[in-house]
Amino acid sequence: MPSESTFSRRAPGNEPSEGPDDSLAGPVNTPGRWRTIRMLTGVDMRAMLGSWLVRGFFLASAALSILALKGMQAEQKVASQMLEAVFATYIVLWMHAVIFIAGSALTREQHCLNDAILCRGITRGEYLFGKLFARCLMIALLICAVLVPSGFWAIRQDQLVRTETGQLSAKAENTKIEAWDPKKIFAEIDGSILSMDKEAGDSVQAGEVLALIDDRNLFDELERERRDEQNAMQEVENARRRAENARRAVAQAEEALARAERALLAKDLLSKLEQADRAADLRIRKRDLKNAENDYRVAQDGVGVAERAVETAKAKILETRKRMTHATVTSPVSGYLTEVLVRPSQYASIGTHLFTIAPLDDYQLRVPVYNFNEFKRLKVGLQAFITVQGTEYEGKVERLGAMTEADRWGRQSNYAIVRFKGDGTLGLLGLMADVRMVLPPPEEQKPNRAEVLLNALMGRSEEDIGSRTASVTPFWMSVTLVKVVSCAWMMTTLTLMLVVMFRNSLIAILCAIGLWHVSNLAFDFAGLPQLSYLEILRTMGRVLGGIVSPGEELASIAWILGFSAVFAAVAAILFIAKDPPK
Repeated sequence: MPSESTFSRRAPGNEPSEGPDDSLAGPVNTPGRWRTIRMLTGVDMRAMLGSWLVRGFFLASAALSILALKGMQAEQKVASQMLEAVFATYIVLWMHAVIFIAGSALTREQHCLNDAILCRGITRGEYLFGKLFARCLMIALLICAVLVPSGFWAIRQDQLVRTETGQLSAKAENTKIEAWDPKKIFAEIDGSILSMDKEAGDSVQAGEVLALIDDRNLFDELERERRDEQNAMQEVENARRRAENARRAVAQAEEALARAERALLAKDLLSKLEQADRAADLRIRKRDLKNAENDYRVAQDGVGVAERAVETAKAKILETRKRMTHATVTSPVSGYLTEVLVRPSQYASIGTHLFTIAPLDDYQLRVPVYNFNEFKRLKVGLQAFITVQGTEYEGKVERLGAMTEADRWGRQSNYAIVRFKGDGTLGLLGLMADVRMVLPPPEEQKPNRAEVLLNALMGRSEEDIGSRTASVTPFWMSVTLVKVVSCAWMMTTLTLMLVVMFRNSLIAILCAIGLWHVSNLAFDFAGLPQLSYLEILRTMGRVLGGIVSPGEELASIAWILGFSAVFAAVAAILFIAKDPPK
């Protein structure tokens, strides 16, 4: 309450002027109407700052909001879910505290509402409007002091865990860029390095000569194999001649056998001695034929062996010639030499590691994943964004390592191999990059009782919660905040109107709480279901995600502020008219 020395009785119809020369008119100046309202607003706000009801409301709401945000941040909830839970508590829970703060507006001056105010030169309208402005302003400040930092906290959470596609992400910083599948070149022949002009770090093209290996031993070996081939071919000719001779021998043996058989046909005209001689000659001819056929088969087999020897000799020649091509070491791909392990004149045996080439414009990062819950959600083929000194490249998860491995700081972690193209950018090898891997939405855990109750009030199922992927922007966060503050102002003015009507704070508070909860039915009957707090709760997630019409939301806010203005006007009229000035 302002003291008596602050204000003087105002004569009806004589409004004092305010100006630089007012101090010369008299010892006391009567303030104007708006200045009086402003002073009363300041006095009431200072009184509220010392009230433990206001302090308790702020501390309790801030503490519960911080705990809720920290818990959902640890679960990597998206901003729309985080803010929906925090904003909804102000609609469902903290609106009752707003009603209590508004209901206590006239308690301090209850004993002097009839005469004491007028005796100090303050009209009843100025007094009530000062109360209205002070309560509305203080409640807006209390709500914004919690919800504005909460909103930007949640938006920052989206920036940390989301990508441009609106999905969650796993992040890693300062990851070294390596070559994707570097090609290692090994010596395929024995010999000394005759020449080599490349050094580590040089760029090479596919097919470019890297080194020459001494192949004189291969030339000598090739000459020996050619002589072996000539000998094998000569042996084939000899085997074929032997087979031809054996064939003629078989023909002669068959002819001799035929003569012996014809000679034996006239055995009735021969003596027994002659018959025995001719039978013996027939058996000899059969044996000779059999021996000739065996010789012929052996000769034919000899031809096959000789021909296979020729094929073997030719294969050896081809192999030697192929090995001779390996004397010239060429690059299989275009890229950079990352390792040069030999020097000119150095002897290289078969299998010696000569060079390592990093393919051009094809890179990988070994990304440590410390969070096991994130690692469980990673899959091959997921999208990834790689940022190198301000430039962003797009890649994908190529492989996963489901085993703990120490990173360069000695910390144990699982890892993912991310592959990306450099789009022709040179010099990326060895640089440090930041990586964001797109994760699928996390599996929703079983909600606790508070979440079940909140979902029931909102009319939302678990599938609806999991389907929200839109990011929250400052604009839509501000729209939702204005809607919450508008509801608080509507309940403030309604409660003050009830206090003026009943002149009993407790009755007014109870009536305001009852009206708040039955307002859902009232707004439905009035054809304005979008103004009921259940509808506000149900659509809050979509509003935060920006998937509603801005015009409809602004219209809803205008309706709520309109009801607030009506309640404030009715409260002022009733307060001024109920006890007219004496």
